[in-house]
Amino acid sequence: MPPTDPSLQNAAAARTLERMRTYIETVLPQHERAAVMRDLASLPADLLASLNPVHAEHEVEAAIARARSETIEAATRSAVCATRGSALALTQSRMVAARLAERGMASVMLTVSTTGDRVQDRPIAAIGSENVWVKEIESALLDGRADYAVHSCKDLPGTLTDGMLLAAITAREDARDAFCSERFTGFDELPNGAIVGTSSPRRRAQLRVQRPDLQFQDIRGNVDTRLRKLRDGNYDAIVLAMAGLNRLGLRARHTIPFATDRLVPSVAQGALAVETRASDTALAETLRTACNDVPTELCVAAERAALRALRAGCNAPLGIHAQLAGGVMRMDASYVDEATSLVLREEFVESVETLEQAEFLGARLARALAKGLERA
Repeated sequence: MPPTDPSLQNAAAARTLERMRTYIETVLPQHERAAVMRDLASLPADLLASLNPVHAEHEVEAAIARARSETIEAATRSAVCATRGSALALTQSRMVAARLAERGMASVMLTVSTTGDRVQDRPIAAIGSENVWVKEIESALLDGRADYAVHSCKDLPGTLTDGMLLAAITAREDARDAFCSERFTGFDELPNGAIVGTSSPRRRAQLRVQRPDLQFQDIRGNVDTRLRKLRDGNYDAIVLAMAGLNRLGLRARHTIPFATDRLVPSVAQGALAVETRASDTALAETLRTACNDVPTELCVAAERAALRALRAGCNAPLGIHAQLAGGVMRMDASYVDEATSLVLREEFVESVETLEQAEFLGARLARALAKGLERA
């Protein structure tokens, strides 16, 4: 019979745990011991106090079996990740998969060809859809071919498709745009009439205001394809996202980031969005624990709230960028109407700690831009 006095019972339980620890150190390698000891330490004190040495060994063996079963189950869990097939998209998806693997879940990549990948002979704005990089990937989630997807967050529309959930937003890479050239050392050093390649109306609109003497031409293809076209002399310079260059480890001979107040980045540029079905709450929570970065999430929430309020798509000549430091968020926005050369700029600075506050600030910024458009 175990002692009934609480102090005597606790002392007896402690002696049993010490015997168990000695046995564990004899039969288990070091990396397995902690999980088994945590299991045993969670047993009720009266049970531990009642165990004789033989029964104590039986409890240890049962705990070892439970721990090994959980390890095997975790190691065999897997999920299918839908991703575009470009080198950058696969690199980004593997970054998320690596974080998920740290929590015992393996990932299998499902490459999906999107409208934007297939249609290469026209500018993105001419394809006629705001979801050119996303629609087919979300279809793979909705029909069950994939469990989660990784997107460049800037490619997402302001409002998600019904049934979809943003499970996590990763820590932001460098959000700036980059001047890239093989011949010229900077944007201001380009000669009159130089050809600048960019497929982004936002980049073209903001840069043309600064240098109306330049020729801006569309350029399509993956990051490495665009850099090859630059090296082949098709363009004097091109403009790319620093985030993609950094993730792929690529550079032009002259790669110079634009300050964010000179060329305001796209909404959510530099961040990755991890998307699941809204019904997959367990997987979404695992992905959030593995990948979510709260400061970036707040900034992206503010930027996307402004995008939704303005009802603008990712092809609009609109830059919105938020930065958070010490609980204070600064939001910058730029809208350029290329037809009239109208330039609207807004800046808001406010304390932000929650998603609700971030989205409220983004909506305020949108209202200020909308009023500016009305006045114009």
